[in-house]
Amino acid sequence: LSRKFEVKDLGELTSFLGVQIKHDSNRIWIGQPGYVTRVLDKFKFGMTDAKPISTPVDVSSKLQTESERPTVDQPQYQSAVGCLLYLSNWTRPDITFAVNNAAKYTSNPSKEHWTAVKRILRYLKGTANYGINYMNDSSDDIVGYCDADWAGDVNDRKSTSGYVFSLSGSPISWRSRKQTCVALSTAEAEYVALAAAAQESVWMVNLLKDIDGERKHATVIYDDSQAAIAMSKNPQFHGRAKHIAIKFHYIREQVERGKIQLKYCPTANMHADI
Repeated sequence: LSRKFEVKDLGELTSFLGVQIKHDSNRIWIGQPGYVTRVLDKFKFGMTDAKPISTPVDVSSKLQTESERPTVDQPQYQSAVGCLLYLSNWTRPDITFAVNNAAKYTSNPSKEHWTAVKRILRYLKGTANYGINYMNDSSDDIVGYCDADWAGDVNDRKSTSGYVFSLSGSPISWRSRKQTCVALSTAEAEYVALAAAAQESVWMVNLLKDIDGERKHATVIYDDSQAAIAMSKNPQFHGRAKHIAIKFHYIREQVERGKIQLKYCPTANMHADI
């Protein structure tokens, strides 16, 4: 870069936009413990003294849209969700689903929704020092995990897609997002999620190609639905899936071209499962 542009060496990078960065001989660690502390201080309500909790989501509770006027401070709720979105997008994939779920109700939050946000804050209190480790001796192949919760939204019965891709032993890309269509089965929800993961995979491979050359192997994506994997590989399953929008068959094209290899992963080992 210094041969092409005028640059100034400020030494080893230690922080960037609130992200702390630590280097040693065989790893790079990134995290935001300072930012987590500031968020807990901003939204006190006893959060700084609250008892930490082990998970960011209560899976037995299903958030719903309220028909009445907001019952909590809406600007404050939106501010809290915005802070958590920033954190989840940078260094905390473990709260991505929880924050995405809370963000759906920013226009009309209720006490139930605020309780869900406070649970995330309690989880962060006990995990403020969590971050991402990139190890020098890990594989340089991209590995993906993809999952979906079928009809998880009780308001419109749409499913949520989730994926995470790792490089050098840790995540580099992750997302949790509600699907645009109603899936008629678990297999269909997983198939739609695989299509989204395939698009992200192709983009990352092209990016890395510009950085360090052609990738040698097909990108492996793990999924815990054998039916969805079969739909991606076997044309005779398409009779049962002819109602699925054309764009979601993108995953099958990538499998046929050898760009993506799908493998089964038991649910217990699924990294993209909430």
